[in-house]
Amino acid sequence: MPRHDHFSTRSIHVGSEPDPSTGAVVPSLSVATTFRQEGVSKPLRGFDYSRSSNPTRSDLESLLTSLETCPSATVANDARHDASGGESLVFASGSAATAAIAHWVTLNKEEGGAGGKDGKGFGGHILAVNDVYGGTARYLSRASRPTGLEVTYLNMEKAGEKGIREAIRPDTKLIWLELPTNPLLLVPPVRLISDIVHSLPSETRPLILVDSTFLSPYYFTPLIPTNGEHPLADITMSSLSKYSSGHSDIILGSLTISPTTNKLRPELIKGLRFLQNSMGASPSPRDCHLMIRSIKTLSVRMIKHGLNALRISNWLSTKTNLIEKVRYPGLKTDNAFEYVQDLISKNAKRELEFLGWKFPFNKENKDFDIDVDETNLEFTRNLGIPFGGMITFTIKNANSKQVEKFCTELRISILAESLGGVESLIEVPYGMTHAHLPQETLNELNITPNLIRLSVGIEDYEDLIEDLEQALEIAMGTEKATVD
Repeated sequence: MPRHDHFSTRSIHVGSEPDPSTGAVVPSLSVATTFRQEGVSKPLRGFDYSRSSNPTRSDLESLLTSLETCPSATVANDARHDASGGESLVFASGSAATAAIAHWVTLNKEEGGAGGKDGKGFGGHILAVNDVYGGTARYLSRASRPTGLEVTYLNMEKAGEKGIREAIRPDTKLIWLELPTNPLLLVPPVRLISDIVHSLPSETRPLILVDSTFLSPYYFTPLIPTNGEHPLADITMSSLSKYSSGHSDIILGSLTISPTTNKLRPELIKGLRFLQNSMGASPSPRDCHLMIRSIKTLSVRMIKHGLNALRISNWLSTKTNLIEKVRYPGLKTDNAFEYVQDLISKNAKRELEFLGWKFPFNKENKDFDIDVDETNLEFTRNLGIPFGGMITFTIKNANSKQVEKFCTELRISILAESLGGVESLIEVPYGMTHAHLPQETLNELNITPNLIRLSVGIEDYEDLIEDLEQALEIAMGTEKATVD
């Protein structure tokens, strides 16, 4: 009888089988670099050298595959192993995962690659959303040049169906999306893009990759089909260093292939395993072991990140006249909100329904009591839908010195790059994560010196608001940051 384990149960148990020799409920950490073989080229359990594969890494890969691809009804009977048919690969960093999948585009077909421009390797084309993480843009546009890779950056919201179809070339092997994008928190029309791609011949169509780092599989699972349709994506990429780690103490990255794509394109996993081994971007087993531990609390952390971010984005939008251009896709006044209703995972919906949310979300809730206290959960439910912990905003008419003053006067939120930790982190993309982009690109994307990216942690909401308020007052020289 197939089991019916949900997200939190799987995040705790898949890949965490008690040690068979001691009974320890925490799986052993395998630090060995090499493994005894039963005969010539006859490794035990398939392990021969830890750069190629390692038991602890394999446990983490099984866990990630389950969370990214596995519907609740598809779990092994022992509840410890993934049974979805998907595959995951863990790398030493998110950037290493980026390098591997980009190199796969240019790899010849004999090695399992996409074949590049003509099937023999070298060249090939990636169509990417125009607002991507700065490190992704750096690799695709600069580091990959010797491979002949060509990249087109497209504003897919403005392009529409006609523009997207015209941008797909005969040698387009991959469509690269972020959801939401970094740093502007745009939500590309992923369902439209998926429908366009699946209207093309299945054997030669480009694959769709979604970088879901900002959401984690808790909020977004594009590899799981909905309503009997095809999955929205073929591959998810994640910087596990962020929400999956959750404590700003591990650097790892991953690629996960959907079960559907794994059957349709079996050469994909072959090529990626070849690159993972050949490029040497293998993760430390110690980091994998710690990541397995961290993911066990992913769901309880993500719901608090989302609740805090929803409330703070509302405060920034309505309670101060020093802030403008607030972006949080889960806020019902955000331009991307209608997409969020369609994209949020079944798991997140299930947990939010327990907290009183109703789907589809009613933006014009006539039953809402406008006099309800803002500390009441009913008030929060009327603001929108928790959807990750990332917010962007601009400080109105602030110059660079005022922006820096704001960031350094914060008592709780820390001025630092990265995101997704239990602690709130704040940064200025123009001068930090995206500073290496050409000025023309920064202008085009409207990444300005007064744009702030806030990774909302799981501290108490009241303390975070008080901290933001006092830093704004000091930076902008005003007695009161809030409006009545």
